[in-house]
Amino acid sequence: MSAALEVPAGRIGALPPGPRQPRAVQAMQRIWRYAEFSDRGHERYGDTFTVRVGNSPTAVLTRDRDVIRRLYTGDPLGKRHGNDLLGLFLGGQSLLMLEPREHLTRRKMLLPPFHGERVQSYARLMERLTAAELERLRPGTVVKMKPIAQALTLDVILQAVLGVEDLAVRGRLRRIFDALNTPLNSFALFVPRLARRARWNLLSSRAWRLKDELDAVLFGHIAATRADPLLSEREDILAMLVSARDEHGAGLSDEQLRDELITLIAAGHETTATATAWGIELLVHNPAVMARAREEDDFYMEALVKEILRIRSPIPITSARHMLDPFAIGPWTIPSEVAVLVDAYGVHHDPRTYPEPHAFRPERFLEDPPDGYSFLAFGGGAHRCLGASLALLEMKIVLREILARVELAPASSKLARPVPGGPTLAPRGGARVRVLAERAPARGETVPAATV
Repeated sequence: MSAALEVPAGRIGALPPGPRQPRAVQAMQRIWRYAEFSDRGHERYGDTFTVRVGNSPTAVLTRDRDVIRRLYTGDPLGKRHGNDLLGLFLGGQSLLMLEPREHLTRRKMLLPPFHGERVQSYARLMERLTAAELERLRPGTVVKMKPIAQALTLDVILQAVLGVEDLAVRGRLRRIFDALNTPLNSFALFVPRLARRARWNLLSSRAWRLKDELDAVLFGHIAATRADPLLSEREDILAMLVSARDEHGAGLSDEQLRDELITLIAAGHETTATATAWGIELLVHNPAVMARAREEDDFYMEALVKEILRIRSPIPITSARHMLDPFAIGPWTIPSEVAVLVDAYGVHHDPRTYPEPHAFRPERFLEDPPDGYSFLAFGGGAHRCLGASLALLEMKIVLREILARVELAPASSKLARPVPGGPTLAPRGGARVRVLAERAPARGETVPAATV
């Protein structure tokens, strides 16, 4: 049941109560202190409250599981995405930007490369790349794990998703994405004028030059892929997408492929890297969990990864919907021009669903696994992330390899605070850890779990 305040039902457009701070203040809180923004809002206003952030349209933020269930299980053709602000970068032909009917058709075309057996075929590549990256670590040094995770996840995408064999092209793409991943570009999502392509907008000029360069590289790679005489023998996802056909026998255009590739890179690179960095940060501050993870099987590793994604969701808001018709939430009727935002962080830290929500306990996913409306790291319903299986596999392999090959200790006595890191909430300082020469703590030692 929703914990929302009891208010009389009103006319359409009478929104739930919410913070009264100016839009600029709410934007800064949303970006720099999301956990506090969500926790305070739900504590004061209930499971659903209205937010007004920067220049973004007014929206309602909800952790109400019944609302989320209706959003995810209702007629998928009766809802409209709320991702307009992403269109500047992803392109209008991205799966995330398509209207419902087009979305379903495109999703059917994109889904086959992300099925279980195909995803599992990339495991050896992930193991090899992780081992090579870990060989560079030296005992006694302090390193940032987030850049290491970023390099790994991007390499996986460049090889498994794009099938880029040319080292020069890989290096060029790495440079472009590293340059695009800035706090200013993240802030532009909440102040769209900062992202607008215009002569007067000097703040975005460099980002647009990089976007043009990225487009050129991707179009060149798509053309080379289409012309590859060994295309049918390739196992990368782009090769499969080039060959994909819809029910009418039509394939994807170069522009559609470009937009989907940017979406796959953007969605699978920074988010998986951030989640992996959080995993290391949490493990070094919870040595008992780290010791158990070294001894347990794949079931525990999956539970560990899900607990990392629960307690430190890289993307705290996982869904945005504009309903085609007014949408009832408790006593309120939300008009179609107001987006409904799913607060994944709020759901993941609701004590009614997750007792002791700030405790890091992977066992909770073994003892009483949550349903699809309580674990929202990959969204849900018809819009659930296509790359969820790939991301879970990659996190399990990278963390397993790190635990098996190196012993790490925290570089700080306190767990890092979440701060904006590109489009995600990342550990402040990049998850700094100390590389040790030997393992600690001893096997079987009991250490109280840290809270976050």
